[in-house]
Amino acid sequence: MPLGMLGKYERLDVLGHGASGIVYLAKDTLLGKQVALKELSAEGNDRERVLEEARVLDRLRHPNIVQVNGVDVLGGKVIIDMEYIRGKNLQDILRDTPQLPVGDALSIMVQVCDGLAFAHERRTVHRDVKPANIIVTQDGTVKLVDFGLAEVLGTHSFAGGAGTYAYMAPEDFHEDEQSDRQSDIWSVGIILFETLAGFRPFRVAKAKDPFSWKRAIEEDPIPDVPALRPDVTLEIQTVIERALARNKNERYQNAGSLAADLRATGLVPPHRMALAELAAVHTPEALRRPTHGSDDLRTVAAVVLSPDFPAGTTIEQFLERAPDSWITVRNALLTGQLSEWLRSIMEEPLAQVADELSKQHERSDDERVREFFYRAGIETTDEARHSYQAGMQDLADGRPSDAVTQLLRASRLDPNKAHYRDQLSDALRASGDIVGAERIAKKQAVSGTFQDAEASTDGKLLVGALTFSVASIDFGQVRQGVTKTQKVEIRHQSRGLINGRVVAAPAWVRIEPVVFRNRGKQSLIVTLVSDNVWHVPEEYNEEIILETDAGRVEIPVSADVQPSRLSFLRIAFWFVPLLLCCLAPAAVGLFKTVFHSPADGPYFWEPGTIASGLLFGSLFVIAMCADTSYRSRAVPFMFAGLAVIGGVALFNDLSKPHFGAAKVATLHTLPPIVLMLVLQGMALAKNRNGIGRWQLWRWLLVFTALLTAYLLAQVS
Repeated sequence: MPLGMLGKYERLDVLGHGASGIVYLAKDTLLGKQVALKELSAEGNDRERVLEEARVLDRLRHPNIVQVNGVDVLGGKVIIDMEYIRGKNLQDILRDTPQLPVGDALSIMVQVCDGLAFAHERRTVHRDVKPANIIVTQDGTVKLVDFGLAEVLGTHSFAGGAGTYAYMAPEDFHEDEQSDRQSDIWSVGIILFETLAGFRPFRVAKAKDPFSWKRAIEEDPIPDVPALRPDVTLEIQTVIERALARNKNERYQNAGSLAADLRATGLVPPHRMALAELAAVHTPEALRRPTHGSDDLRTVAAVVLSPDFPAGTTIEQFLERAPDSWITVRNALLTGQLSEWLRSIMEEPLAQVADELSKQHERSDDERVREFFYRAGIETTDEARHSYQAGMQDLADGRPSDAVTQLLRASRLDPNKAHYRDQLSDALRASGDIVGAERIAKKQAVSGTFQDAEASTDGKLLVGALTFSVASIDFGQVRQGVTKTQKVEIRHQSRGLINGRVVAAPAWVRIEPVVFRNRGKQSLIVTLVSDNVWHVPEEYNEEIILETDAGRVEIPVSADVQPSRLSFLRIAFWFVPLLLCCLAPAAVGLFKTVFHSPADGPYFWEPGTIASGLLFGSLFVIAMCADTSYRSRAVPFMFAGLAVIGGVALFNDLSKPHFGAAKVATLHTLPPIVLMLVLQGMALAKNRNGIGRWQLWRWLLVFTALLTAYLLAQVS
């Protein structure tokens, strides 16, 4: 199940995480392609630094450098959209094969140098070249990734310990030295030595002590690689020594020269297919070369797993058909064949998931299959619902056998829906399988339901040794465009280590952190992002799925999302004219008082003010029923006080000789307004949430206001 939407991106899985942020495998829903999405939390100057990193990568478009597709700021976080590279990083390759064949090692380093030379020509250094940041793709291309420590030359930023100690140049340990392209060349020399010798040239007892590394790098001799490997020539040793010259002036001055010297050895293979094989070093030879003699990966699935397994060259084709081959996928997952096949098509993250699930013997077989589908990005709940609907249609059309297939698929994908099993039982009975129908009725045909967490009496959730502060999350009624946050606290009863990650979450929920590891207590911040909902008003009821050491946890989350309130700018085109209409009686009364009344009265401003105040009261009701913002409601509410001011003034003038004219004016102007207010009250009594089509009441208010102003003007 995906991890939720982030703008136009659907997050499918976590590829990696660190101090700087999280990298997701995501799908660009507009372009329909998979990308690597780097999400970074940054504020102020840090945000500018991150954006500068994105700008650096954007202008480094080279076959040996990961490509940036775009950058955006969403929800206060910087999002970098990068190409998704299918392959294995050099660190993993060296873990399996510490000493690479000479040709493979040189081919990798030549491509690294080509990428660095391109970056250096554009006044950019990487500053963290290491095996983990070098990926060998499935076609043998080498990609440099993670320019997170890259700096544009000329910014006067000092090294100050940036990078990884084992691959840092001597000058990088001195704050008064400035990193430049020679620092990257030193890192290349270290990696070249490591790929050939099987270990790094400098080793220390305290790996996290920069002073130990500084002393070793500056003082320890560099071992002679040809003495360790006879197939490494003296020419290669000369290249290594020049790349690792402690005096940067004696080092290669640019990566292009280093690449040229490596090519000059004549040992760099002309093609890269060997590297593709190297990237698949985990995979047995039988998997990489099918036994029937074809190297076409389109047949690998059928050869490795079973003849009816959904064969395909891409993971997308596999996932499209896998739910229909449940038994085959289950057997392949449990025996480890699925992970082997996934590695053969360069799907290492999913292969690791399959390995992990195959060893979780405490969980049912079908539950592990469902979990694999979740982690692979299949919306099992949606898929189950679609299968259920198709099965019900087959039943209605008189095709019970077809209905059994669809309903069995729905029950396997979502066993928590009892009515799926009930309808499956009916379909089996309709198709003549009475025994199968009875087994389903007893809940024996579909095995492996989710393990329920135990809910305590105080509203908490107990999962093994973990206690969750809530068993469910209800955000209540929320306006679209408004965010709302709740905290979920996880406590370990024995203050042990809490390991976990968010497996799935609705698109309208953001959870931080996505991956967590803490001791004793861990807090999760669950934020409702109501901008990500599609339909309003609507009640949303979904689940957050967490995977922890104690087991998988499902926390129901709900929200009643209402439309956002209308802002003043959105209603100004009709709201401002109504304000002016409501002021018309007061303006007419004031005009008559100033220009047509003697000093002792009658004061026509008093009945005019009363009329305007009541009209503003009606406008307040309309604004409330139109669901406008509170600021928009405040204006007519305050002006409604004019009725009180006019009424008090009129009461004080009871003894004046011309009070009668003011009284007559009041009796002429108030009846239309009172009638309209009575009608509004009746409408509100019938529907407490509004007064029907409030747009019609706007026109009634305009008519009443202009009529009142006219009647007041006619009174003499």
